[in-house]
Amino acid sequence: MKIKTSYCLKGLACIFGLILWSSTQTACSSSDDDETGNTEQRNDGRQLRRLVFSDVSITRATLEEKAKTLSGKWTAGDQATYFNLSSYTPSNIDFGNLTASSSEATSAFTGSVICDKDDIIALWYPANSPTTTGSDRGKFSIDLSGQKGTLSDIATKYHFVYGIGQVTSVNEETANATISSMKSLLAVWKLSFIDKEIEAIIPVKTLSINYYDAGGYPLTGKITPSGNIESVTIDVNMSFENPLTIDFGEETSNEVYVALFPCGTKEEKEKLHFTVTNDAGTYTGTANVALAAGKFYTTSLKLTKQ
Repeated sequence: MKIKTSYCLKGLACIFGLILWSSTQTACSSSDDDETGNTEQRNDGRQLRRLVFSDVSITRATLEEKAKTLSGKWTAGDQATYFNLSSYTPSNIDFGNLTASSSEATSAFTGSVICDKDDIIALWYPANSPTTTGSDRGKFSIDLSGQKGTLSDIATKYHFVYGIGQVTSVNEETANATISSMKSLLAVWKLSFIDKEIEAIIPVKTLSINYYDAGGYPLTGKITPSGNIESVTIDVNMSFENPLTIDFGEETSNEVYVALFPCGTKEEKEKLHFTVTNDAGTYTGTANVALAAGKFYTTSLKLTKQ
């Protein structure tokens, strides 16, 4: 079986933008004593401020394929979540949502931020509040189930991105900050399938991806926010039973886009099992792959009709 794979060496390429955070939106401060939010100045000096992030390098929200890579722009209404790493304690989490104001490669984001000078701020897209109780407190969740097989669906629901910024100056109502970089956490894969016997394209009605022949795929994971962006990885839930499944309903598609957890290396690749169904029958096959975070792959895979 031959796997033809191409990828963007720049990963899911960056968009240079400006993010403006203002106190017109809602921020949350979760604590053991206060689950409704804290908007007044606290003993630690933090309060709601309009925070301006300048010269932001951020991966796209809207995705579009161009010459074996992906490009894109923000869409007005896109939301990201901030998480104040400096103020995080066993009893307190400061976080809130930010909203894009325009559909451009560079957009303003507005939202309220609880912060003080020198605070380290994490940025998470798409917006998803961290867990506030239990053993996963302070972590963000990733769920890959329910994908529709299109780039637009991945862009709005499955294009998970993490970044780190720092507050450089503050006054009573405003603050300034810079952000160092953003990191795409998943691989995006464009798949098409060929009938191995007759060399014809297989229209996809349903696609299932398994780690094992009779097993499933790890559909969920957790991210622990960190001030070191390179140390941020996904803690994948390896207790799984169900495959990652894409269902086109009554329609079929010759191409399928899917967001996947990074897996395998050049030295030790991961074997994935594929099952495609349509009105003509069921097709199966495997591929030994190494999928890296932030990369875009295009693969034509030969399957055998059962």
